[in-house]
Amino acid sequence: MKRRTFLQSSLAAGSLPLLSGLQLSAADDDARKLLSWRRYVCKQKREQDVVSDFLKEALLPGLTRAGIKPVGVFVDVDPSKDLSIYTLMPFDSLQQYLGLPQKLMGDAEFARAAETYLNTSQEEPAYQRIEDSLMLAFEGMPNVEIPRTGDRIFELRIYESHNELKAALKIEMFNEGELDIFRKVGLDAVFFGQALFGPDLPNLTYMLGYKDMDEHAKAWKAFLAHPDWKALKAVERYRETVSKIRNRFLRPLEYSQI
Repeated sequence: MKRRTFLQSSLAAGSLPLLSGLQLSAADDDARKLLSWRRYVCKQKREQDVVSDFLKEALLPGLTRAGIKPVGVFVDVDPSKDLSIYTLMPFDSLQQYLGLPQKLMGDAEFARAAETYLNTSQEEPAYQRIEDSLMLAFEGMPNVEIPRTGDRIFELRIYESHNELKAALKIEMFNEGELDIFRKVGLDAVFFGQALFGPDLPNLTYMLGYKDMDEHAKAWKAFLAHPDWKALKAVERYRETVSKIRNRFLRPLEYSQI
């Protein structure tokens, strides 16, 4: 019955994201966070610097005052590929997410610190565009975790599915065993989220932390060889649940809280 209920709710989230999202609140389920993954698209180093200063001096302090933390701030490990800045923000409810712009604009300290960023000209904008997706954390990992401190890199992985049922089954697969295998082999996660709003639906996104690329290779090798994974991937129910996988390696900026 629990599995059937999970699939029904996941299918509803995929087919009717707005309706499903409006029902999400801390009163309904105060364990599972809503997760905002945002990309500030930057094409020039000047833009990246303006956005980074805004995040460091204005947004993160404002979010902390609003009780929203930990907040992650990341850039690509290879700046020649992408100058964008990525942020991860956890929310207790949809109301908190939707109310954030108004709350920040009512924060005098935020307004002062954000003045340069908010007054950039059309000829020299702070960024090209902002891309945002909203996710619901998995039952098996309801909160953001901080698996690494010191020197660290992160891997962002996005799994697309060809329909809502297969997407829901892949989430079930993680909750029913794959997450446990990750923990056993040292694939330490920051979050797992089911996309509610954003591009390329249906999909799920998760982030893993490593000391370095050697640790990344060692952990994935152990995962692929683990007998529990070999048994789980052979389950007929979970065939063809993922149609496309994308990944990106990121490093945290010095003021990132993750």
